[in-house]
Amino acid sequence: MNGVTDKAYDLRYDPNEVGGDLVVECWISHSPRSNDAGFDPQPADTVTLGDDEEPPLRGRVVRREGNRVWIQIDLASATHAVA
Repeated sequence: MNGVTDKAYDLRYDPNEVGGDLVVECWISHSPRSNDAGFDPQPADTVTLGDDEEPPLRGRVVRREGNRVWIQIDLASATHAVA
């Protein structure tokens, strides 16, 4: 990857792990941007989430602990294409 995203989203997520509050835990090391040294999601940042099957979704970072990031999914983004 060499710092360039080859996927249309920032973080990979498992749709089966989304909580009732629409928060899902993601791992930066398992994301398409894992080798991007400039990728540093922090609380309140907007990111895109993907699962390699459905169109990407937008979400907001609500918490971060090292390699783990918790994202609250924006359901309105499910009805719009994410560039």
